[in-house]
Amino acid sequence: MVSDNDALRLRRLVFYAADIDRINAVLLAFVKKANAQSALVIDKEGHMVARQGFFKQDTSALSALVSGSFASTREVARLLGEPEFRVLFHQGQGQSIHITLLGERTLCVTVFSSAIKAGMIQVLCKELAVQLEAILNEAAKRKPEDQEKINEGLGKNFSDEMKNQLDALFGNL
Repeated sequence: MVSDNDALRLRRLVFYAADIDRINAVLLAFVKKANAQSALVIDKEGHMVARQGFFKQDTSALSALVSGSFASTREVARLLGEPEFRVLFHQGQGQSIHITLLGERTLCVTVFSSAIKAGMIQVLCKELAVQLEAILNEAAKRKPEDQEKINEGLGKNFSDEMKNQLDALFGNL
């Protein structure tokens, strides 16, 4: 039997530069519209997919901690008879954070000043979630043969040539 984490790894999304560009454009427009400090898209394992805005602290640490927090909150939801909570909100004196589950494996994290109305952020985050889920769904539906088409642009022997070049530089590892 495969654990939830192993199943998630098996279904990991692959993002191409065009996907990240689209995600970044949507995040940037959101940050400006919401006057948020930062917006991040991470996977449930805490890996950063994309980020826009400014955050003074380490966003890698934030991603990992948000992912862990979301996982522990999932257990609270199950105790209450819910499969999981789709939105989490933490309000501080100066900073607040809004976390939205996108699909089944990705989180959108918004960091904003507590001076901004939480209700406005919630409405804007719902709009953002719709836009991001559309991009993520397209990436999830991409077929393996689509990857082959992209690789054709690199040349049929690209992988072999790259391996040979790396072996020449670093020895046969």
